[in-house]
Amino acid sequence: MIDVSYQNINSGLVKLICDELKTLLDKLPREEQEEYSAIRVGFVTYNKVLHFFNVKSNLAQPQMMVVSDVGEVFVPLLDGFLVNFQESRSVINNLLDQIPEMFADTNESETIFAPVIQAGMEALKAAECAGKLFIFHSSLPTAEAPGKLRNRDDKKLLNTEREKTLFQPQVNFYETLARDCVANGCCVDLFLFPNQYVDVASMGLVTMCTGGTLYKYNNFQLSTDSLRFLSDLRRDIEKKPGFDAIMRVRTSTGFRATDFFGDIYMNNTTDVEMAAVDCDKAVTVEFKHDDKLNEDTGALIQCAVLYTSISGQRRLRIHNLGLNCSFQLADVYKTCETDALINFFAKSAFRAVLRQPLKPLREQLVTQAAHMLAAYRKHCAGPAAPGQVTCERQASFFPSSPIT
Repeated sequence: MIDVSYQNINSGLVKLICDELKTLLDKLPREEQEEYSAIRVGFVTYNKVLHFFNVKSNLAQPQMMVVSDVGEVFVPLLDGFLVNFQESRSVINNLLDQIPEMFADTNESETIFAPVIQAGMEALKAAECAGKLFIFHSSLPTAEAPGKLRNRDDKKLLNTEREKTLFQPQVNFYETLARDCVANGCCVDLFLFPNQYVDVASMGLVTMCTGGTLYKYNNFQLSTDSLRFLSDLRRDIEKKPGFDAIMRVRTSTGFRATDFFGDIYMNNTTDVEMAAVDCDKAVTVEFKHDDKLNEDTGALIQCAVLYTSISGQRRLRIHNLGLNCSFQLADVYKTCETDALINFFAKSAFRAVLRQPLKPLREQLVTQAAHMLAAYRKHCAGPAAPGQVTCERQASFFPSSPIT
């Protein structure tokens, strides 16, 4: 789904995307035993209106269909929109060659955004399949349409009680849209190329809730930024996703999962829903210890993920984990997973940004770290001077032979 407004055409971005897709579509993820990918592809361009393309294999040239009623988005065609790349290769390559020329003389600077996501979701829904939208967008959606946004970049709000409003969605429409996308297995990957303010808090909400990824390239220049963008795009298209995923975490007696952090959506307290999940996604789970644990039997965790493969099969992946338990606080500090701890603090602070200003959040993080160090010194460290910071090193961290 390619933004073909003046800025993207003039910068050469649209041509860069189209040229790269001709190569990348050969590298769509596939099942190990299959020669070609089972994933079907479709193409939409847009500015103030939507342009759908029929790329059916028996056509000599691609056909464009324009949807100008962006208030009530519909998919103008089913047969010929989502197609197998191998079968429609020549028609698709013709389309990708024509798109930059088709809009070369455009003066349209206003764009829509939410109807683009709606259109992709409705197309997947009509095809009765889950999928992913790759959206290449450059500006604040100011055209008259659902999800229209205004510039609210007010520096006077920084370091005030109202600063948190800058990180909240501007309108409720995107929250409803995100929920619909998750329900229909529609993941959104958003590539942003802004030259001025864009409301990431609003536009990025759908990406965050559907398990997608947001990439942002400020003041994109073809000569300096294209390598980074193409590298991100290649990795994103080539990695193998699981669609329409539901995850549930179970535990043995004595502790339980109480909170979940990540690019996820939760309709209840137990089921984690993701329109898509892949190797670059992580979910942080907070566990509450609320009963006595046994040192002999330990603590058990099971994570089960039900998802749809790229070939359309419904599959279940289960991870089982057994943890040792100890009554010695020193053992807890010695075996603590620092990366997981920092990840948890970062994600919980990120979510708290929506409810409170940044200053108290920073103070809270410092206080939490201080409490951990104070508890270590009180219960685990040897005698030390009152003002001395205690630091112990594990011998195993420093091998006897040098690392080359």
